[in-house]
Amino acid sequence: MEIKKIIIDEKFPSEIKNQIEILNRLPEFSPIWQSIDWNNMLKKTLYIDKWLFIWVFDEDALINYVIIEKRSVWFKKYWNFLIWWPNSDSKLDILENAIIDYWKEEKVVFTQIESLNEISLSQFKIWWYKKFIEKCTAIINLKEWKEEILSKMKQKWRYNIKVAEKNGVIVEKVANTSSNLNKFYDLLIETKARDEFSVNSKQYFAELLDYLYNNKMWWLYFAQKDNELVAGWIFVNYQKTTYYYYWASTSDNEKRKYMATYLLQWNVIEESVKDWYSNFDFLWITCPWCKSKKLAWVTDFKLKLTPDIKIWPDSMIYVHDSFFYLLLNLKAYLKKLINK
Repeated sequence: MEIKKIIIDEKFPSEIKNQIEILNRLPEFSPIWQSIDWNNMLKKTLYIDKWLFIWVFDEDALINYVIIEKRSVWFKKYWNFLIWWPNSDSKLDILENAIIDYWKEEKVVFTQIESLNEISLSQFKIWWYKKFIEKCTAIINLKEWKEEILSKMKQKWRYNIKVAEKNGVIVEKVANTSSNLNKFYDLLIETKARDEFSVNSKQYFAELLDYLYNNKMWWLYFAQKDNELVAGWIFVNYQKTTYYYYWASTSDNEKRKYMATYLLQWNVIEESVKDWYSNFDFLWITCPWCKSKKLAWVTDFKLKLTPDIKIWPDSMIYVHDSFFYLLLNLKAYLKKLINK
């Protein structure tokens, strides 16, 4: 048995990528963020400084692995981030030691882990530097009959689907063209101005769509009324799950009356059922016990589709450099005071 480390780039061994795909077919929720192609896509957008792949293998068979993102946290200071650790507890002690030792090479301040499943790490503590991911998500069980899925939705939601159909809203997968990208991005900027959230660069979305289309992992969907774009959504499929990923919709109140977003969602849910996916993941809602209003209206929209909530495990952290970690927290505290 041996442990190895490889920097992720375009030359990453295809045989290992294939083993990752096989390993990720087993869990109910498999993290697309721990796939090699996804990280290569992000690399093209300069989204992260560096990725490292650490894996344990025995006689050339992959047993367990993690992908570590190296992120900038301050001027010439970095932290390591693991998003959605794969659903495997094999050889965790070996991987844990390798992750901790890796900081010496990169001189990072701390390492934070977000996991899909409960994992027992002896040296990491339950805590976080930054709440990067909401701990709750809304889930639809796609293995149920469509009638059962519809019956769990709010009555008003089911009604809005019919309203959109009566209004002649057309939902379709669109081609991966610069024109469609521009239409979606313009609508996204309009949505950002209305709902006050951050938006990645157009280059990021260009690379994302190229990746999805080239790997047949679903597409950009448009909902249109009289050939005018009313809503646009990017959905992602990986293993058993369809992810509600990026969305944009018109701010024109007259056009919002078409209820296009409801029909668009339902069309994609239907298609996911037809293609034998097991789960529809809405990616982040405000947890029921959380006082924050940050995702309140988005949460309300998503919970109209399903009452089922899944709670992910707590964040875990290992501080490598206590002095700089203290400075980072002091900096964050002072920033909060100034912005009050």
